[in-house]
Amino acid sequence: MNLEAFLRDVLTPLLDHPDAFRIEIAGEGRKRDVLIFADPRDRGRIIGKHGRMISALRTLCKTAGEKAGLAVDLELYDKDEA
Repeated sequence: MNLEAFLRDVLTPLLDHPDAFRIEIAGEGRKRDVLIFADPRDRGRIIGKHGRMISALRTLCKTAGEKAGLAVDLELYDKDEA
């Protein structure tokens, strides 16, 4: 299971600034934290209307992770939160 490749294939065509897009996967054991970094102008495209896109991505990653025996948490990095 390659979550990074999946997310890159799904999200890159949607972005106006794909050069600023990157994904970090951290964690050990059964837990994986997936962090998506994108240009602030592309965040709305990743979130989608009423959060539907990011919610669907979280569901897909969580389900794929469960099939591989992993607990996956997907987040969109917001520099204002850090």
